[in-house]
Amino acid sequence: MTAGRPAKPNELKRLLGNPGQRPLPDLNNITHLPMMKEIPPAPENLQEHGKRLWERACGMAITWLSPVSDIDAIYNAATLADASEAARVKYMATLEANDGRAFVAINKAYTDALTSLGFDPLARSRLGVAEVRAATSIELLLERRQNRAKALEPETIIIETGEQPNNESTNDDTGVSGSN
Repeated sequence: MTAGRPAKPNELKRLLGNPGQRPLPDLNNITHLPMMKEIPPAPENLQEHGKRLWERACGMAITWLSPVSDIDAIYNAATLADASEAARVKYMATLEANDGRAFVAINKAYTDALTSLGFDPLARSRLGVAEVRAATSIELLLERRQNRAKALEPETIIIETGEQPNNESTNDDTGVSGSN
């Protein structure tokens, strides 16, 4: 494991205006990888957990995973998802120490594979693709105001048009409610 903070991706440095002022690779010399346009079909040998991860990885990370260079990493993570579930089931059935160690080792490899694909908060921030943040108090106030406005909308229309708020019809000649 390396010491210190991990390096920021060059894309993030460019987005921030290169605050460190270190030379960045020339954009003309960079190989641009194609983005996924659709979810490719999952390989036939994947089990239930692997197929679910395949769909989730290709669906959620469609903007930052490339079908050219990252498809093998997605396949590896999906295979490890199946292996982790199988090891968990075996350990829960036997409760043997060797099965427990095997499950921990496979689960660690699975977690590392997910991290390499950007499926944890730290990995996403390193990639510069997404960030989870709490709503500010201003955003909460604006949301409450919008919800209140939506709740009051029908009453506002009735008051503006001058209609009666009840659904009964009135006889205009006699002023009596009801039908003839």
